[in-house]
Amino acid sequence: MVLAQLRRLLPFVRPYRRAYALGFAALVVAVALRLWIPRLVGGALDDLQVALDAEAASFERERAQQLLLAAVLWIVGAALAGAAVRTFSRFAILGTCRRVVHDLRTHLFDHLTRLAPSFFLKHSSGQLLSRALNDAQNVQGLTGPVFLYISETAILFAIGFGALVSIDPLMTFCALAPFPFFVWRARVLAKRIQDGSRAGQEALGELSERVGESLGASLVIKTMALEGFERERFEKRCDDYRQLMLNVARARAQLMPMMLALAGISIVVTLALGAPRVRSGALEIGDLAAFLISLQLLAAPTGTLGFVISSLQRGAVALQRIFQVIDEQPTITAPEQPGAPFDELRGAIEVRGLHVHRPLHTAEADGSAGEREVLRDLSFDLPAGSTLGVVGRTGSGKTTLCVVGRTGSGKTTLVLALARLLEVDPGTLLLDGRDVTELDPRDVRRQIGYVPQDPFLFSASLRENLMLGRPDATEEELQAALSISQLEKDLPQLPEGLETTVGERGVNLSGGQRQRAALARAVLMRPGVLILDDTLSAVDTETAAQILDGLEPVMAERTTVIVAHRLSTLKHADQILVLDEGRLAECGRHEELLAAGGVYAALWEAQERGLENDTAEPAAEGLS
Repeated sequence: MVLAQLRRLLPFVRPYRRAYALGFAALVVAVALRLWIPRLVGGALDDLQVALDAEAASFERERAQQLLLAAVLWIVGAALAGAAVRTFSRFAILGTCRRVVHDLRTHLFDHLTRLAPSFFLKHSSGQLLSRALNDAQNVQGLTGPVFLYISETAILFAIGFGALVSIDPLMTFCALAPFPFFVWRARVLAKRIQDGSRAGQEALGELSERVGESLGASLVIKTMALEGFERERFEKRCDDYRQLMLNVARARAQLMPMMLALAGISIVVTLALGAPRVRSGALEIGDLAAFLISLQLLAAPTGTLGFVISSLQRGAVALQRIFQVIDEQPTITAPEQPGAPFDELRGAIEVRGLHVHRPLHTAEADGSAGEREVLRDLSFDLPAGSTLGVVGRTGSGKTTLCVVGRTGSGKTTLVLALARLLEVDPGTLLLDGRDVTELDPRDVRRQIGYVPQDPFLFSASLRENLMLGRPDATEEELQAALSISQLEKDLPQLPEGLETTVGERGVNLSGGQRQRAALARAVLMRPGVLILDDTLSAVDTETAAQILDGLEPVMAERTTVIVAHRLSTLKHADQILVLDEGRLAECGRHEELLAAGGVYAALWEAQERGLENDTAEPAAEGLS
């Protein structure tokens, strides 16, 4: 599995292959210099022995002293040169690994932005954040330190083995004999580390999800005094994660002592075999010293094998989790030869037998991802410049309380499909007579202004949030959008007016202010089609009426689709669709639908009798 994941990483590594090649070449030079030093030391010891030998001739002792001094200078020079080259190799490899992970993380983010909303119904934000942050960090260890240490160890063994054999083949075989057993044991521990790392990273994603959910629901937790309950749930996730990582740590902790024991055993074997050979004259003392130092140089990186194996397995698991997301194919894509973008969208909408299936939040009993049909054979025509109202209810039967703007009827699914945010079959949705599946989705979305019921604002100034879609808008256009949305009257309440930072998700604004800010942002874009998904649900009746009055000139110039919580806002719509469990129950103008005495009339009567609290904020529909 590790090799398969590493092969998938090659496209991200390939642009930096020269940097890696330079780093690898520098490692070869650095290792060669390190392994040259033991031979220099061995020669120096032999020269020292001659220099100290009283029976040696004076010219031999003088010659030995000169060679000893030269050997010392060569050792110092080799050490300094090796340190410089080794430092360069680390700069080349460790610096490049950060570029590789930067590209991988950017690719992952770009891919996430191309995925349809249905993907995010099946995957929590906590898990996705964990993969983009924690898993990407583990991949950095894989492409940096792991590559560095594996390369260095491989070069050491390749060169060092030859150096040891040149000194004494038999002693080399005996000293390295324990290595295969330790490598086998390391593989067993590596499997435990891999499985534990995968479970730990999944648990970390769940922990991130728990934290994000708790922070997002802080008001609910406080108002219902759930602090203790949330703390217990958080502690449970923390305990699970801690236990998993402790198991991994125990496996990792066995690797280092095992490798140090390997180094000790090899040295003992070498001394046991080498000492008698030195006494018998079969082996020079300098050669034995060079052998021991070279063996220690081989044992040192072997001692880091625990870190390498652990990081390698964590990185492979992280890569697998990242590529699980990258392997998800975007379901809304541009065709190979997309049609020309709209010069100016007039806004004529045709829907022909539209069916939309949405994934369930939970899997089926057999573990497969379930789906449900949300829209069934929906068809209607909307001329350019018209206003379309969309209403619906939950439940069925005459005894069911009618609720407008809640889940179940498919209103939000319809407007998401119109905004080209959901998958649709070819030929089922046309704009200005053109099949949207034959166009680039981005070209379509640029022509549509969509305002959701639960709008999103970035943690930036209010001005920056309003001008996201049109950063080149003039101050006059901005003020006009503020006037239409009735947001201008709230500016004096903000500390810095338009320059006020609205906070994460617009937390510094009220629900009504967030909705009006999103409305102003959409109006400022001057789209060909304006879609309002219960945009005025958090606004009082008087302000809603003022906003609708201000929108009249805007709506007169473009096609407008309104999902309404208050039926009174749709009295002047050119056409009203009444959805019931994903089907088109009724279609017509306000007066026609009242006269028909069907679902719409029942909804109107329910609101007139006060059975629906018009000032309460309804539950969010989601992707119903």
